[in-house]
Amino acid sequence: MSDDRPPIYIDLHGLGTGRGGGDAPEEPMWKRAWEGRERLWVVFWVCGVFGMGVVIAGWMAAIFIGLQIGLLAAPQGTDGGFVGAVTGIALGALAGLPYLIWMTVGLWRCAPNCEARIWGRLTRGWLVAQYLGFAMAVWNYWDKIVPQG
Repeated sequence: MSDDRPPIYIDLHGLGTGRGGGDAPEEPMWKRAWEGRERLWVVFWVCGVFGMGVVIAGWMAAIFIGLQIGLLAAPQGTDGGFVGAVTGIALGALAGLPYLIWMTVGLWRCAPNCEARIWGRLTRGWLVAQYLGFAMAVWNYWDKIVPQG
């Protein structure tokens, strides 16, 4: 006797992975992460660690390309390279900002989606510490960032 029925998947953690039935296509991972329905380890490792590595590599490439264009535009001195590098920094940061916002929201919302609750608490604590550290850095170097005049 053969059983032609599809397997039944039981969603123990309420993550709504979309497996096992229905005609609805599975949602993309970025949408599930934004809505807090993806597993924490997927958002942390795939998006937070490896994805941020890709964003940083793109940012470094923007700095290098801006530096090269600046040096080509003004080869007689280093000012063109400096302006090009700063432009690359600004454009890279501007391009990476939406990803950073999405990743932070996704990590925060997906924090409860793990078997051991301690990982969710550690993730949220890490996010708070990360942004407090960033705020402290801006506070400590504000007078060097924005010239007083």
